[in-house]
Amino acid sequence: MNIPIKKIQQLNTPIVALLQLTGFCGLLMIISTVHSSNFTYFYLGWNLFLAWVPLIFAKIWSSRLQQKPLKKWKSIVMFGLWLLFFPNSPYLITDLVHLNTRFNDSIWSDTLIYFSFAFAGLVIGLYSLHLVHKILTAHFDRLKSWIVVLTSIALTGFGIYLGRVQRWNSWDLFTNPFNLMGDVFLQLTNPQAIRMTLGFSALLFVVYYLLRSVISHEKSQK
Repeated sequence: MNIPIKKIQQLNTPIVALLQLTGFCGLLMIISTVHSSNFTYFYLGWNLFLAWVPLIFAKIWSSRLQQKPLKKWKSIVMFGLWLLFFPNSPYLITDLVHLNTRFNDSIWSDTLIYFSFAFAGLVIGLYSLHLVHKILTAHFDRLKSWIVVLTSIALTGFGIYLGRVQRWNSWDLFTNPFNLMGDVFLQLTNPQAIRMTLGFSALLFVVYYLLRSVISHEKSQK
């Protein structure tokens, strides 16, 4: 029986591809757990779930705007929620710090699983950024849109530092806001915070700009 081309095209979407990548990561996690007889890798599954949260907010925001115009305050709330959780996506890159630098029998499988989760988190995050950028471009001019995007990337770089080094979580803004904000101001002059913020912000910008360049090139070839 022939499968209709339209149904195949419906499956050929970024979300489906990201779900497949997530499934691959989940399979690696299960295999590694069974092989090692412990639940060491399960925190990666939680981190990858958190990486999906900003994409979910971006998709909801985009879908709502396609149905009808949103009030300004609602769009601000959606953007704020997306930005609050956006650092969780590229944060998975920092899980590479758990790789054992000494050679052992599991170093190659550990490298595969940690890199797969880091790559998945990065790609999921960049796709959510792409959706938000499209929304911004539809409401603002090109310069303003890029200013918001670059500011978001810089804040995300700082957010990665707060998560990895200071061990803050996105929801701490609601559960422990005063201590969080106090630490944020303290870290603004911390040399390590500045280096990590610049480093991860630069990485996110370069990879995102590469993604945008590929998309623009493909569109121009049609």
